[in-house]
Amino acid sequence: MVRFAALGYRGSLQVVNQIAPPEQRAEIASVYFICCFCGNALPVVGIGVISTAVGATAASIAFSSMITIFALTALGFGMKYGR
Repeated sequence: MVRFAALGYRGSLQVVNQIAPPEQRAEIASVYFICCFCGNALPVVGIGVISTAVGATAASIAFSSMITIFALTALGFGMKYGR
């Protein structure tokens, strides 16, 4: 599974580099990595905080609910703006 995540990062970084203007490529790549690392770290920290405060079951339900909302939002945008 880790290999697939690495391929996803590599492929999306390639797209970011293709889209970015050459004079801003380093800045945009830096922001890309910050967003990726925050996207990986913040849910883990959030689950830890919620599970400490209200329990593991509530944290799991909150996390799965947020993932569902994000997925449905992405699906909606994809259907509206997709090709």
